[in-house]
Amino acid sequence: MPTPTIPGLDVPRAKRYSRIKLAALLLNTALSFARLGWFAGSGHSARLRDKTQDVAPDPRLATPAYVAAYGVLSWLAGLPFAYVTGHVVERRFDLTKQGTPAWLRDAAKGLVVTLALEVPAATVSYAVIRRRPRDWWLILAGATVPLLVILGQFAPVLILPLFNKFEPIRDRVLADRVKDLGKRAGVPIADVLRVDMSRQTEKPNAFFAGIGHTKRIVLSDTMLDRFSPSEVDAVVAHELGHQAHGDIWRLTALFAGMGTGSAYAIHRLAPPLFDRAAPRTGVRGLGDVAGFPLFELLGGLLGFVALPLQNAVSRAI
Repeated sequence: MPTPTIPGLDVPRAKRYSRIKLAALLLNTALSFARLGWFAGSGHSARLRDKTQDVAPDPRLATPAYVAAYGVLSWLAGLPFAYVTGHVVERRFDLTKQGTPAWLRDAAKGLVVTLALEVPAATVSYAVIRRRPRDWWLILAGATVPLLVILGQFAPVLILPLFNKFEPIRDRVLADRVKDLGKRAGVPIADVLRVDMSRQTEKPNAFFAGIGHTKRIVLSDTMLDRFSPSEVDAVVAHELGHQAHGDIWRLTALFAGMGTGSAYAIHRLAPPLFDRAAPRTGVRGLGDVAGFPLFELLGGLLGFVALPLQNAVSRAI
């Protein structure tokens, strides 16, 4: 099949970039699974549990201490690969002007945000597993859905400003044009914001933030500085289409169903796996925080198997 010609786009180069990113995704997934299996199977996870229990001033702090230490070690182990694929490759294809120090600062900020969310979530999850060994999966699955919805809506307001600056766009004519487009689509837009995404990437982007009458659409400076008003309209119309057709809620329902199914599958698969691997892992049951990498491994494998379905639904939308 002949390569299509698109004015202003080097199609062979774009395809090469896409192939590299896909190969990096597959390789990173394989490396992550191998790292999780090795860390648990070698007994390192159990040894980390013992060390965090020894240093924790209160037994109740042992679980969050393990999760925090494990999170830092996982981040360090994956940092070289993330640097190559997320920074070196992007610079090679002229998709970022960000320097290495700035990239590392953002990566470190990402680690802090991840730990701030993961440590309390994992601590509560293990408390539920220990107290409700039969139906923990249903409780956690039921709690995860609303939490993810809330996080998805408020992350642009609470988390993203840690990495970028948000401000109302100066071109109020364009802002009114975007608001009018939203009104015609039945999606009220409270304001139109500009984000300095050029700090990290040259790629254009747009997304919604907030809920109800507080909905704001955020446009990247990489788009505002290079796109014509009609091109901005096209991008905004795409985002409005998702809002008007309820695609976000459809995907939320899909993820809720798949998440519940995955939680049940882990509930059924984890006990025999933990029991058989106990002599090598030193994990003392589902409620033992040393089994955290095994939970991640099972969840990752199930997610990888379900990925084609997720992609098919996304493509259909």
